[in-house]
Amino acid sequence: MKKRLTAALLIFLANPLGFVYGQSASSLDSLDELALSRVLLNDQQDRFGSLDSRLLEPLEQLADMLMQQNQFDEAHVMLDRAMQIARVEDGLYTEIQRPLLEKKIENFANRGDWESARENMEHLLWLYTNKSLQIDQVLIADLLELSRLHLRALAEDNSALQGFHFRQSSRIRWLALGVAETLWGRTDERLVPIIYEQLRQFHLQTVALWQGGTTSYSLRQVAPGSGILRDRSEVNESYYLTGIGLIDNMFSIYSDSESPKPEVIAMTNVYLADWHILFNEPQAATETYRQAYQELLVSGVDATLANELFSQPLVIPDTEFYSSVEAAVAAQRSRVVTVGEGNSDAYLSFSEWSAALPNVRSPIPRNATDNEVANSNFALFSFSLAGVNTVSRWYSHRFSSTVSMIQQAELLSHYWQSPSEEIRLIEKLNGLTFRPRLVDGRPQQATGRIKYHLAIDDPSNSLSEQP
Repeated sequence: MKKRLTAALLIFLANPLGFVYGQSASSLDSLDELALSRVLLNDQQDRFGSLDSRLLEPLEQLADMLMQQNQFDEAHVMLDRAMQIARVEDGLYTEIQRPLLEKKIENFANRGDWESARENMEHLLWLYTNKSLQIDQVLIADLLELSRLHLRALAEDNSALQGFHFRQSSRIRWLALGVAETLWGRTDERLVPIIYEQLRQFHLQTVALWQGGTTSYSLRQVAPGSGILRDRSEVNESYYLTGIGLIDNMFSIYSDSESPKPEVIAMTNVYLADWHILFNEPQAATETYRQAYQELLVSGVDATLANELFSQPLVIPDTEFYSSVEAAVAAQRSRVVTVGEGNSDAYLSFSEWSAALPNVRSPIPRNATDNEVANSNFALFSFSLAGVNTVSRWYSHRFSSTVSMIQQAELLSHYWQSPSEEIRLIEKLNGLTFRPRLVDGRPQQATGRIKYHLAIDDPSNSLSEQP
């Protein structure tokens, strides 16, 4: 009977149900595939037994399909079964369990069970640090993914635990960076994206620091759980200086390589100037932008292309580090949305990550672009920016002065019912920091328009999508 069943399954695979009914093979939808996967798993279990290692692959594949269908509870059961088989086959703490544990954590996060996700994330980190048999690129990638999962938790887990997730994400990325330096060497250019991710996280922590509340309190603690707090400005200064150190590492990587590239070193100066802007150092920023521009020309970059790089304001920090002017300009062009002929209706696009930390892009690299998001709320603004200016205003219940922020703004579209929403949207726009428009390396007055996509997880958003 089992042999006949297996043969029937093979025929079924070769000739899907849709084909039998006169439809193309591609019409087999995901629910049919899910049902087929269950049948195949049951058949293999009948053939090999419930604890045979040959069940690992079909269990994992079925779990993947269930997760895609948002059937997280059943996916959890499949992954638990696979984990049990792996432990019986290879022992409690073997590397073969790591991919299964990673999927379990993803499944917990997807169904909103962050308590279970955190517990398993701690166990997974323990496996990485104590049970890894070798240092390789897979370990680096796994550590970075775990760090990014902690960043995801900033938006999705209990807000009281944001400080914990900040610390864990940074700690794990430092660990990944140390492993990468050991494996690749301290001047390998593959280190740069890791360093830049850490740099962006320090900016994120600065936003949370000045926003106030539980997370700010946690970031100011001398040690986790300590009641001794540092002053906000002191913590902010430590982030600024640590960021300078990270950028210095990037300079060293490019300058100490066997074939130094002047253009890349000049681009690193552009990001250094951005960092000065983010931490309210206008004089240092202005001088560094001028230096970067001159270095780009000396390196052989065409002046027209160099000026295009700085032809319009750019929300910073940038989503990633671009090592060439050509790559940076291509990315900027992709962010400008043009309506109609010419550029008369062009505007910038910015996608807010989460209501938990407003006014920032997603810190997770694959989610950080400013794509037009279907069914998202947005507002269209016109704005003016006076170079590397200093703007003083109330922010997060305190009066503060910040650099290179919008001087004046006007809402061009009205998608709300009450005046309070207009005020809230203006406040969001005022929270953005820009790389200024430069001409020949010098900051200039700029005007423009920006389409601000609001975080989809913000329950207070009541804007309706309109063109």
